[in-house]
Amino acid sequence: MSVDLYDILGVEPDASAQEVKSAYRRLAFRYHPDQNPGDREAEERFKEVTHAYEVLSDPQKRRAYDRLNNRSISRDRRGPTFEDFGEVFEVLNSVISAGFGSLGRSEGGRRGKDIRVELSIPLEEAMTGVRRDVTVPRPRECVRCSGSGAEPGTALRTCKKCKGKGQIRIQQGFFSLLRDCDRCRGRGRVPETSCRRCEGSGQIEGTELLPIDVPAGVRDGQTLRWSGKGVPAAGNGDDGDLLVDVVVEEHELFARDGQDIHLVLPVSFTQASLGAKVDVPTLDGAVRMKVPAGTQSGRVFRLRGKGLPAIGDRPGGDQYVRLEVTSPEKISQHQEKLREKYAAKSGRDKEQQSGIWGRIRQFFE
Repeated sequence: MSVDLYDILGVEPDASAQEVKSAYRRLAFRYHPDQNPGDREAEERFKEVTHAYEVLSDPQKRRAYDRLNNRSISRDRRGPTFEDFGEVFEVLNSVISAGFGSLGRSEGGRRGKDIRVELSIPLEEAMTGVRRDVTVPRPRECVRCSGSGAEPGTALRTCKKCKGKGQIRIQQGFFSLLRDCDRCRGRGRVPETSCRRCEGSGQIEGTELLPIDVPAGVRDGQTLRWSGKGVPAAGNGDDGDLLVDVVVEEHELFARDGQDIHLVLPVSFTQASLGAKVDVPTLDGAVRMKVPAGTQSGRVFRLRGKGLPAIGDRPGGDQYVRLEVTSPEKISQHQEKLREKYAAKSGRDKEQQSGIWGRIRQFFE
């Protein structure tokens, strides 16, 4: 059996990019699941059309696909070049990943689909790790037909399309690919009469509460995988996996950079000028930090090991504290006299005259 991507879209091999796009839009609208609720053949056809367009709409993949089917390989006395075969293998991988089967796949049941869910956690839980119970939309075996897909009292018969193997072989140029049979959905057998409850799928919609262990130090956007917790397989295949996309929420105090934590800490003018020991919040609790006398606003201090812990190949992080020296908006008369006395003794005004402020004044004079 040979399946041609151009035939799937109903266009000629020399069709323009716009013609390919127009054909895809027309067929995608015709076979879209929203237009054909409950029609599994239309659903499979929609997938085929989408996969074909993914290859033929990409100029590089389309050029390599044409080479795969011997449409544009220059056959001189030397035969195809290594570049030809390189592109052939590249498009072969693209076709396989698009869902047209797997090279060298053993015959057997169809693998269940993966389930993807999103889990949001606060930054504190990313620091320590956490176990969360997550409701997962996971189909379960139909109790009416015990997962067979056949109405009770009726039999299962061998699929005529795949002859009971559950897969069909597709010839792509000089490569042979195996693909799940779309008639029996990879089972090798079809019900004589479809189960009224599950419509022959052997499964019904359901949910399951699963405990999810999120490791300490998890990154924002990191995907955690649990094997076998996806959609149950049909026949003798393997169950799909559960994919959990972790979203680490933003914090009102801390900013994250990899495994490092950044914090802006306000300190008073007195603390910065005279020196002090201040309490610094961290994700692991408050710590005391020494602020040397004469510290300027914007100075950054490093608290080693106070970032997020190591995970995978990422080492543990530190916390960086940037001080922001604040001045009081209102001061008493006594404080004002002390400020003037301090300014006179420290020569600060004189420094400003000779420093940048002095140069700015000279510019305008």
